[in-house]
Amino acid sequence: MLPRPAHLTPDNAARFKDQSVVAFYPLRLPYPPEVFGILAGLITDEPRAVLDVGAGTGDIARGLVRRVERVDAVDVSPAMIAKGKTLLDGDHPHLRWIHGAVETVALDPPYALITAGESMHWMHWEVVFPRFGDALTPGGVVAIVHRAELPAPWQEGLDALIRQLSTMQNYQRFDLIDELEKRDLFQKMGESKTAPVTSAQSIDDYIASFHSRSSLSLDHMPPADAAAFDRLVRDLVSPWSTEGTLELLTVGSVVWGRPRRP
Repeated sequence: MLPRPAHLTPDNAARFKDQSVVAFYPLRLPYPPEVFGILAGLITDEPRAVLDVGAGTGDIARGLVRRVERVDAVDVSPAMIAKGKTLLDGDHPHLRWIHGAVETVALDPPYALITAGESMHWMHWEVVFPRFGDALTPGGVVAIVHRAELPAPWQEGLDALIRQLSTMQNYQRFDLIDELEKRDLFQKMGESKTAPVTSAQSIDDYIASFHSRSSLSLDHMPPADAAAFDRLVRDLVSPWSTEGTLELLTVGSVVWGRPRRP
């Protein structure tokens, strides 16, 4: 079996159960609305049922639920699910939250679409992709969704701070789709990107949003490192703010395809 990037460990994945990570997760910038049109357009079969894996607070599930017949949102973190239920459409009658690991949890197929946001890299790929193949309708696809901020004027300094103070010093940059294709687990069929969307965010919320990352969880950072990170990011971005607010650009991307059995 091919080795995984060194930082993708079960212990690091479990940090999404940390109360601090959950508390700050809604401060991540939203997916561009265009993402949900792309995802809905990938559904060609009946029933128009969606499985969202590693759902977190349901950013994808809640955004799709009004466009489909139902969404099953699976996450291993009870705290993430509890938070998601309090957010917009988190209590929608066609959204069902399922607590458990997607590798083993009971599902309710068939699904015309399986989605994953910033979560697929943490999963046991050799287990979940055969499961996805069994759970999909004949024309169903797996869609891997990503949101990214376009590089800001302060990006170089920010990247240096993250490298310095991250609790995952063994982080390895990798391409998820490439890793899946090398293992013969995923056959890419298409890709689409959204136009950039502008969001305004206060400096305080921008700084706090970084602590929704497993590598910068306040539950695992030494307090002195966390305080230094917050102070240095504030110093870095303040010259670019207007009355304490930053203007940020977000792009969404969707890669879709069929799961394969290695």
